[in-house]
Formats: sequence, C-alpha cells, structure tokens
Amino acid sequence: MIFADDFNENARLLLEGGVTAIPTEGIWGLSCSISEEHAIERVLRVKQRDPAKGLITLVKSFDELAHWFACPVSDVARDEIGRPSTWIIPVNSDCPRILTGGRDSMAVRRIKMPALIHLIANVGPLVSTSANRSGRPAYQFRWQVMNQLGHLVDHVARGRTQGYRQPSTIRNMQTGTIIRE
Repeated sequence: MIFADDFNENARLLLEGGVTAIPTEGIWGLSCSISEEHAIERVLRVKQRDPAKGLITLVKSFDELAHWFACPVSDVARDEIGRPSTWIIPVNSDCPRILTGGRDSMAVRRIKMPALIHLIANVGPLVSTSANRSGRPAYQFRWQVMNQLGHLVDHVARGRTQGYRQPSTIRNMQTGTIIRE
C-alpha cells in the first residue's frame, strides 16, 4: 500500500527519472522507470548490485513487455492466482541489456497489489530490486529503508508492504520450474 497523498510525489519523481523506495508485496524495493537508463544505473549503485545479476521488472500486464519476449507467456503465469511469482522469460535482442544483466532472459513480475497497479498505470513498467545493500537481509519496514538508504534515493514512499514475509518465488516461463521458493 502506498498512501494516496504520497502517490503523486512518487509518480512525479519516477516520471522525471528519479529513484524511489516503494513497498511491494513482501518487502521494500528500489524502483525507477525502465525507460530511464541513468536511473537504472543509480539503482544498481545504491544497492551496490553487480549489473550482471539483472533486475526485476514490475508490470500490470505481461503484454506491456511482450515486444521483448522470445516465447509466449504461459497460461500458468497469465492466470496465476494468489501471490505473484517473478518469471524468467527469454527475450529478443531489443530488450535493454541493463535489465537482463547481459543474459538472454529477463525477470518480470505481474503485480496484483492495487497501489502498485495504480502506480504502473501512471508511470509504466518499473525496475524493482529489494531495497537493501546486496548480500544483506531485505527490508520489511519503511523505517529500515529510511535509516539505511533514505539519503541515497529521491523519495521513500509512505506505506507498507502487502504483508508477505519473503521475496517472490522465481519461476521459469518456459518450463514452470521453480528456481527460488
């Protein structure tokens, strides 16, 4: 949940190429627009993440990125109920390498959290990675993000996660295989 009075500020900053911290389904994430390469690079610096690891992209519909996919979206992914999974999807050469970490696939999560659906509807697909330094535990509360990364991002949304306690399950789009529970 992102509080309504905070939404406009968060959306404005994302549209201007900013980096914000937002609550997701289970943990806090660092986000920016997928169309702002300098912001994506900044997310990687703030997190101290190896660019070769790639990033997750949040969408409200898989159709938003279908022009990059090198395989069809499975019915299991399209019709997924309950907590959304992050899907590893083969991509074509048009997909920006900064999103894939140089791989031939990208990680995509079709979100169901109403506040994130609304944000993506207004801003477009978002880069997302957990709002913690690489190798450290993920943050589940706003105060943790404020204490550790608040001075490094343009905005820390006012809100809370949807309540899940772990990062999303990661699955292979072509096989349905679970990569991370």
